[in-house]
Parts: sequence; structure tokens; C-alpha cells
Amino acid sequence: MDLKFKSTVDVTQVQLMGGDHMVVAAAKVATTGTDAMAFANVTSDDNFGLINYLMKHRHGTPFEHGAVTFFVHAPIFVWREWHRHRIGFSYNEESGRYKQLEPCFYLPDRERPMMKVDGWKPGRPKFVRCEDDRTFQVLCDGLKRSYTEAYRIYEENLFLNVDPGLARDCLPVGVYSGCWVTCNPRSLMAFLSLRTCEPEAAKFVSYPLWEIELAARACEKIFAEAYPLTYRAWQENGRVAP
Repeated sequence: MDLKFKSTVDVTQVQLMGGDHMVVAAAKVATTGTDAMAFANVTSDDNFGLINYLMKHRHGTPFEHGAVTFFVHAPIFVWREWHRHRIGFSYNEESGRYKQLEPCFYLPDRERPMMKVDGWKPGRPKFVRCEDDRTFQVLCDGLKRSYTEAYRIYEENLFLNVDPGLARDCLPVGVYSGCWVTCNPRSLMAFLSLRTCEPEAAKFVSYPLWEIELAARACEKIFAEAYPLTYRAWQENGRVAP
């Protein structure tokens, strides 16, 4: 049994539908009817004014006529948070009932903020980097021991030929799982607003778990490249989903 340890959350863009032009086309149908078809394949920086108006006044449905699909490899504890985003999201995750889960587990990066600040509050959880190498090493060694024992028991359970859905119950939330994630731009903006911390730019500041913010930042980069005008308007309006 060779365990693999990772400190990353891997996000890969698989497919993309639509773009800023579809936001405009979807909005134009209200005033132009079938003539809105003319906007469905036209990309222009001149569209920013309309997109910004829609964003500012929270006319959200025009931002639903597009989609992006990611393949994400993340620990189970990340999925527990990501799956809370249900509206406009579709998921298909690998199943421990149908396949043996790989022995891949999460360990924090050395630079991950993990020590509670003075006056720490659960509603606004803030952390700083661990400056004590021994504390960090004790944490990682303990996680490795736990992962190793849990996966050993998992393999023993599978060898008993019991239901794989029961055999996996000993595995910790640090085990990795792969998942297809598809969403529309409106839902993605809602996800990003809650799963990134932007004290200077966000109208409503969020304090996400470090690991899901890693995923959100990767998604945000893809979003910014695929929908540059929509992304700009979202930024300029306080990173609030319409």
C-alpha cells in the first residue's frame, strides 16, 4: 500500500458554452424579440455597458445562458462545502460503492494559515501561518498515521467481500475524490463570492476554508478568461452575484 499525499485542489476546465455575447443576447430578447438572434454570435467591448447595467441592478437570468464544466480532484471535506452550492450546479462524483477509492490524501501546504488569531471567532475565522516547524510536523505526522491506518482497514474490509459502500466508512474526510462540476455563470459568481476572501473588493466579505478557496481561485481564473466583460462588471459591483 503506497499512499499519495497532496496539498493541492486540482481544477481543470473541460468544456465551455457561451460567453459575454450570450448575456447580451439573452437580455436583448426582452426588447427586440427574434432580432436578439443577431447578438448571439457577436462579441464586442461595447457590450460592457449593458452587462454592467444588468449586474448593477441584479437582473440575473441573462447570466444563466452559458455553462462551464470543470473536473475537480479535491478532498471530501472540500466537497462537503462545494455541494452546498445546489442552484445552477450539476455534479457527478466518483463512487466508493462502485470502485476502490485511491489512497490519495490531503496534507496542508507549509504556507497554509492554520493558527487561530487572538480573539478568534467561528463566524469570522481568521488564521495565520504556523511559525513553529515542530507544531506543523506533529500535525502532518498525525494525519499520515491516521490515513495509513484508515486505508489499511479499508483494504481489509474490501477483502472481506462486504458491500464497498460499507467498507469505505472508515476513511477520513482527507481522502481525495474526483468530480465533474457544471454550472452557469450566475451560479459561479455566487460560488466565488462566498468562497473567496476579498476584503478590499467585496461588498460582503467572506472567510472561506483555505482549501475551497484554492478551488475557487482556479475557477475564477477560468471565468475571467471566458467571460471578461461579465467578470469586470462583477468585480466593479462588489463581487455580488446578480
